[in-house]
Amino acid sequence: MEEQLLKEELINVYDVYIKGFKNNDMELINSIINFPIAILKDGEIAMLNRYPINPKQLKIEKEWDHSTDWKFEITAISKKNAHINASAIRRKQNGDYIEKVSAFYGFAKLKGKWKMCSLSEIIS
Repeated sequence: MEEQLLKEELINVYDVYIKGFKNNDMELINSIINFPIAILKDGEIAMLNRYPINPKQLKIEKEWDHSTDWKFEITAISKKNAHINASAIRRKQNGDYIEKVSAFYGFAKLKGKWKMCSLSEIIS
């Protein structure tokens, strides 16, 4: 029962992240992140004091309109840490394929709130 409540809390936090992405709202995205955040991308590891992805800019650069084929799974959770795997296909307005994005998120419960502490992303 406790695990289910923890998962529900975490899903609510991740939904804030998704809402921020959909609305190009960096303030909303930043509200669920613990800085510095650890980023693993293209074989490089960095600790950043700002989130490295700007949804508005990404949408313009890639002509990204919407995503399909969403997959989301909390693969592990405890009272203090959690792992999320998520993936989707990014598409143009006409439905054409842009790319598949797969991400691993590490969350920690800090001062009673779930915060994203790490991100690893693979785009193919």
